[in-house]
Amino acid sequence: MSRPTISIALASYNGARYVREQLDSFAAQRRLPDELVVCDDGSTDDTAEQVERFAEEAPFEVRLERNARTLTTTPNFEKAISLCRGDLIFLSDQDDVWLPEKLAEMALHFEAHPGVGGLFCNGAVCGSDLEPLGYDLWEAQWFRPAEQRLVREGRAMEVFANHVVASGNTLAFRATFRDLVLPFPDLHDCADAWIATLIAAVADFHILDRELIRYRLHGENQVGNRRFGFRDQIEMARWQIAEGIFSHGERLYGAIEARLESASNSAWRAPGTTLALVRGKAAHSRARDRMPAGFFARLPVIARETLNRGYWRYSYGAKSVAQDLLLR
Repeated sequence: MSRPTISIALASYNGARYVREQLDSFAAQRRLPDELVVCDDGSTDDTAEQVERFAEEAPFEVRLERNARTLTTTPNFEKAISLCRGDLIFLSDQDDVWLPEKLAEMALHFEAHPGVGGLFCNGAVCGSDLEPLGYDLWEAQWFRPAEQRLVREGRAMEVFANHVVASGNTLAFRATFRDLVLPFPDLHDCADAWIATLIAAVADFHILDRELIRYRLHGENQVGNRRFGFRDQIEMARWQIAEGIFSHGERLYGAIEARLESASNSAWRAPGTTLALVRGKAAHSRARDRMPAGFFARLPVIARETLNRGYWRYSYGAKSVAQDLLLR
């Protein structure tokens, strides 16, 4: 069998400060990609021009698409993915750096495991100068060893129904699943969770316990994966309530259920246990989104989600119980 071809999908917007380092890390890969697709979302700096200059000397095909109007991040990634022609699609942010082994090791894993639909690796969390901060992405995302074991046992959906830890900049998937994941739902910041959960619902999903990217924290990240101390966790819990994050979870998993049901007559059929997890996550998110404001009024809802283990299956256990008890 011929080895699979590789596409990198990069969504850019005003990333001139760091994008060249990311592009150069693609050119330094031990196994080069077959193409790089960059969709620029109307950058007002010279991000697109830097991509053009890189394309002139890159040892692989580079296709730059300049959006006629601003799409925002999630639709921009959707467009980039739709334009990829490779067998494997790797997602990339514009401000990280990939280690030279990333494409080779992840592609080799796909080749060795034909049934795997999606795969993600780990990464070192770094400051703006790429100096390691002493922890990795999995630690920042609370992807605990027990959950890693579940994924290795073929139970990735149980983890993703709790929290999706497949960070997009470490994620790759087979292009055969593109028709399942596209189009994206009309929700902000959902690409990582949407792709990973849908693929894990119908195929094997693996992890590669290797730090293969340097994830850069620079103060302007759209989503900053950093380690949270106790006070930070309390502030994040308050922010989640203020921003209505549980409404987002209800809509996301409702859309995942609808997509899986519409795909049930195709090559992708999610087992009943998986659909139950997706429905359970949507219901739990709905219960938390509509939690009564009064302390005594919300006690029955909290008791129900405690007794049915919803807080442990779909949230962060005792921490989420405390969030609903004390921070609303």
